[in-house]
Amino acid sequence: MIKEITSVNNSYIKWLLSLKDKQARNEYNLFIVEGYHLVEEALKHNTLKVVLCTEKEVLDKINVDEKYLVNEQIIKKLSSTKSPQNIIGVVNSITNQDLESIISKDNLRILILDDVNDPGNLGTIIRTSAALGIDAVISSLETVDYYNEKVLRATQGAIFKIPLFKGDLVKIISILKQNDITIYGTHLESSISVKEVEKLKKLAIVVGNEAQGVSTKVLELCDKNIILPMNNDVESLNVSIAAALLMWELK
Repeated sequence: MIKEITSVNNSYIKWLLSLKDKQARNEYNLFIVEGYHLVEEALKHNTLKVVLCTEKEVLDKINVDEKYLVNEQIIKKLSSTKSPQNIIGVVNSITNQDLESIISKDNLRILILDDVNDPGNLGTIIRTSAALGIDAVISSLETVDYYNEKVLRATQGAIFKIPLFKGDLVKIISILKQNDITIYGTHLESSISVKEVEKLKKLAIVVGNEAQGVSTKVLELCDKNIILPMNNDVESLNVSIAAALLMWELK
């Protein structure tokens, strides 16, 4: 059944606006996606809960319980872009899935993010991880929110295609090591080239904050530190580029 909402001051629209805040997203385990591609990906992966659109014909074709026919003013109110598409979805959180089933795999590649702050970097990393067949992305509690609107746009829908986890990295890395997963940190000191690293069956790569790199407390838990060999006295790369190269090398 399709319901109609015509006012931006409607109580439900006001509640949806609260989902722009990270705290509200965490409280309700919901987040907003914008545009046809992200709505379609959420529907395909059975996480779409609500859809709002300005076209009844589009709503008729989408199989979810809650559907709302709205106007352009409401779409613009909910959107974070200047020229939004005429469809918005409300999606169930997909963070912290079954880590135990993932780490029990015989062959395993995990990417760990230690306080990555830039939403564009995070979204690009998630998209690249999915493309390269990484089994899971795990981020620290201080890493930018997976459901930040800029992160979601940068993933181009890949956020639904890879398991995501968020938590205390010290605790999570300890669990990984207990399950015979080798942890490779990224650091300039006491490190070896990624070209020399043994491609073990079960491993995790840690990349760090854009300014500070991987924190000391996390580096202390790593089994080895690795670096990317670079030319022309270039000392570092953008974290999303570095992560992509490391994942490719250790595929």
